[in-house]
Amino acid sequence: MKGLKPLLVVIFFTLLLYWGIEPYAHSKLNPHVDPANYDFAAEDITLAKTNVEKAEENVEKAEENVKKAEKSGLEDMIKNAKLDLDNANSNLDKYSAFWDEINQIDLTKGDAATGAETFLMAGCTACHGVESAGMPAPLGAMDASQAYGVNPPDLSIAGKIFDDKFLAALIKDPVMAQKLDHKFGDEVPYPMPGFFGVGGDVNQELADIVAYLKSIVPSDDGIVELYANKMVAKGELNENDKTKFIDGLNKNDKENIINKVIYADACQRCHDMKYDDVYADGDKLSIAAYLGSTPPDLSMYIRSRSKEFLHNFLNDTQKMLPGTAMPRVGLNQESEAKVIEYMENIGDSKKAERESLSIYIMIYFVILAVFAGLWKRKVWSNLH
Repeated sequence: MKGLKPLLVVIFFTLLLYWGIEPYAHSKLNPHVDPANYDFAAEDITLAKTNVEKAEENVEKAEENVKKAEKSGLEDMIKNAKLDLDNANSNLDKYSAFWDEINQIDLTKGDAATGAETFLMAGCTACHGVESAGMPAPLGAMDASQAYGVNPPDLSIAGKIFDDKFLAALIKDPVMAQKLDHKFGDEVPYPMPGFFGVGGDVNQELADIVAYLKSIVPSDDGIVELYANKMVAKGELNENDKTKFIDGLNKNDKENIINKVIYADACQRCHDMKYDDVYADGDKLSIAAYLGSTPPDLSMYIRSRSKEFLHNFLNDTQKMLPGTAMPRVGLNQESEAKVIEYMENIGDSKKAERESLSIYIMIYFVILAVFAGLWKRKVWSNLH
């Protein structure tokens, strides 16, 4: 019985650390945010309102601190807090007005045929390729990233991975849609200009372009074929073996390829995934200069960050890391899940095996503890 008291003390402090201190520290290092919201208009306005509330609280705290201190020279504290509040209110007004404009677009009336013409007239193909429509990119990845800072994406599956409303917002004003107005503006223009129309009703033209981009999205088998074509172009696959390669894929293989293609569209233009021998699609020095720092390799992000963090971060980068130069990715819920599934498959492929094995390890330690207790009682029985 003498060993029971120390054991209980150890158990108590272990549980205190695990259920008390660790969650508290986590809550301070990772403050609670609202869950990912795929209605981007509601997401942006809610976050803007939250920032206004926080700024108002900071103003009140600053005023209280100055009163308590009863010292001069602290006026800057209030001044800065009020400046933050003004900025928060300005952002709320700005995003409310922006999404009000987007909500006025009737995306159900988009015409794909007209959208194809508008797409060409607007000059989109000057930067973007559309492989599914037989339009290759005008520049290679290295040349494009050196010219623009980052390689403009191929738009073959844009209509699949983006929500209709977000896609319209992205075309109309990419800076606002991607929440990069703190980085780009009149003095530092964004490489992709906003869409101001080609002479007709701008809202109708936006609806037509969205309809066109949705109409050219290939089927799942088509996405796999596009992937195989890229392998041929890179010399990783012989043209004569392409059909054999595709025919040899099972359902799971095709799903993994689709996940990888969506990841490439969403992340690979800036980020490496070294565990899968996938590297940033462009000149790394240009990408680093464009973003202000070298984007991290994502191989282990599925383990160093939680799934919840990744969902929230991809959904709205500014919510999780205010001021970051990384644009909002803007994926719809299905595509975002596929990106995270790909990251998990590459960075944590043994997760299922590890989780299934853990129960047996726990059972082992329980049995070990029982035998250790019996052994201790036998050895020490004569001394008690």
